[in-house]
Amino acid sequence: MTVPEKSSLTTSLHQDNASAQAQALFPLENLQHLDPESARRCQSVLGHGGTYGFWKAPEAIIAHINRSYRCIDLRRRIAASLPDKLPSSPALDALLDEGVLWLTRLALLMRMGPAGMGTRAKLKPLSASTIAVGLYSPLPMLVARGVMRRLECPGKSSTGFAAALTADEVREWWSDKLFGAELKRLTQLHELHLWPDVPAAREFKGKTTTVRGARPQKQPQRKSVPFPAIPDDYLAAMGPRVLWLIRDLGPNLVHLLDTLPTLLEPGKTQSGTSITACIVRYFGANVWRDRNGQVIIGPPFNQRHANKLGKRNRKYPTEPDRFPWPPRHWSRVQALAATLQSAHLWIVLLVMAARVGEVAALPRDCIEFAQDGQPYANGKTYKPSRALAGREREWPIPEILVDVFAQQVKLVNLSERLARIIEARGEMGDFIGDSTHLWASLGASPSSHATERLENFGESLQVLARRIDLTDKPGGKNLHPHRFRGTLARLAGLAIDGSQKVLMLLLGHEDITTTLGYMQADPAFAKEVDDVTRELRILRGEALIEDMRAAMLDVNHLPYGGHGGGGAPVLSDAVRAYEVELHRTGEDWGVDTARELSVLLTNNGESARLISAYVVCTKVAGEVGLCSKKKGAIVASNCQTECRNRIEDKTGRRDTERVIPILVQHAQQNVADNNWLPLQRDKKQLEQELKRYDDIGAQWRDRPEVRSILEAGT
Repeated sequence: MTVPEKSSLTTSLHQDNASAQAQALFPLENLQHLDPESARRCQSVLGHGGTYGFWKAPEAIIAHINRSYRCIDLRRRIAASLPDKLPSSPALDALLDEGVLWLTRLALLMRMGPAGMGTRAKLKPLSASTIAVGLYSPLPMLVARGVMRRLECPGKSSTGFAAALTADEVREWWSDKLFGAELKRLTQLHELHLWPDVPAAREFKGKTTTVRGARPQKQPQRKSVPFPAIPDDYLAAMGPRVLWLIRDLGPNLVHLLDTLPTLLEPGKTQSGTSITACIVRYFGANVWRDRNGQVIIGPPFNQRHANKLGKRNRKYPTEPDRFPWPPRHWSRVQALAATLQSAHLWIVLLVMAARVGEVAALPRDCIEFAQDGQPYANGKTYKPSRALAGREREWPIPEILVDVFAQQVKLVNLSERLARIIEARGEMGDFIGDSTHLWASLGASPSSHATERLENFGESLQVLARRIDLTDKPGGKNLHPHRFRGTLARLAGLAIDGSQKVLMLLLGHEDITTTLGYMQADPAFAKEVDDVTRELRILRGEALIEDMRAAMLDVNHLPYGGHGGGGAPVLSDAVRAYEVELHRTGEDWGVDTARELSVLLTNNGESARLISAYVVCTKVAGEVGLCSKKKGAIVASNCQTECRNRIEDKTGRRDTERVIPILVQHAQQNVADNNWLPLQRDKKQLEQELKRYDDIGAQWRDRPEVRSILEAGT
């Protein structure tokens, strides 16, 4: 086990132990009665900070979250939701203190108890990000509303805030999707006897639809913003530009950042002008070349470096920036470094199909190689896991991502080193930091610093699009990181027959219904997947028909075109009968005949499904098969070798020819050793292999050793 693996495993075990310790010290039923000191201790054990009244979401628990959610001042959040003209008073201070304790207790209960709702998260603890969002906005607003109602009626006995809401407020909040969810959560916890404060129960008065008068206006609902797949033409335009940045610009820029510290004058304050002078000296001795060794005279596309809100871009919005190439100003180099990092991020999101939080949590040493040489990216997933520190996960990645991650690590390390050297007045040193984040805050903006984490991934992608002269709203929607998951899901759904299970594993879903939601959210996408899948099945059937006819015309050809299974002779007879019918009507077999017959036999792409490696099923919903014993859908897990709908593809012949001698050898050894139970296993598998292809089976069945094996134990 490597050092990163041990560190990651230690962190996960620590978080699991913290959860168990918190539940042992503070049972769920007691959380609603905790005093401030006990609440602080429980919060500290769970890792959300040891300061009462401040709820923290540290990077050890969740790597990527809005900076505002990192440390939430509960009292300030409640006060921010109160009217500005509300005068200060001892009663208000007491209610604010009570509200802070109310929020802390509820946050602890949501982190440890059955606070989840919906199909997949029902009665499960909430994630750290969900709790932080709730503590930042809706829950403090609820407490603030309760504070106002209790101030209006000081003599009224009340020990909660949700219970203090008026009937009109409860009705208004239940009709709102965001606040209604929080009221429903409080009600659910109250029914489990874990929370005392709930709004008044809604009274049902029977039929409420009014037939007279004007139609009542419904409360406007917050509509979720979907993340559609990125259009194909946009991918086709942006992909080559991103690859040019990575493969051609990247190595040159990394070399510049690596060389620049040696050109700085030690002991002097480094300004933009002095660093620019060093850059000019660098290009006096170096020439940037592309991957083919050609001198780069400029990007193969219009490139912008200025912000879209800059003075020049407001005046000339359609004109590209005019600056000399290669860049000779420090601000241009900083912008190029940010652009290169965004290009790395773009291709990582597209290829891995990971959530933005998962990509943000990747460490610099995330790449590992399996024994077979397959590279993997090791990280954490948070959304489908209810563990305090997330769940370990690995993504199989192609070779291009190995190069991208390696170059990104160099870019961040060199940028961080250069930033520290500049701060140290040009003095060279080791500058070995303890930073592990893979994505840094790069750029020429005063708010950017290479030693800090990248906070806004969506803005980084949008700036990248604008800098390479493309729109940051493909299809009318912002270039959001989550759109890349939908894009890869669409591409995989179009390219893979039966892609639901593959996508479920790729996207990291725990429930297939979530994956189906991706595929069916857009009706056009669902229809596109169905059309492409049907076309692939028709093409598969067309190839089978062509092979069958070739075997009929050539006596030296393999029987049934090399295919096997109980469905091969059935399909061969159908091809022969169709050709006879063509001749009877005076027609000949043409170039489109195989496709026409495939459309008929597959019922326009409904059958000819590839249910497993080398196995094609020709059953349609209206036919009976051995797998289902009745009309209906295919039961792939019960596919039978003898079924007349099963065709063994010819590409599986090589495996059959290789495995039969091995099975014969093992069976003979078991006979010699009197191992009858393993013999029955080998015998059954041998019988199945002999049935797959008639010609291969005939060659082996006549051999004495095979006959003795098949007759043994009977």
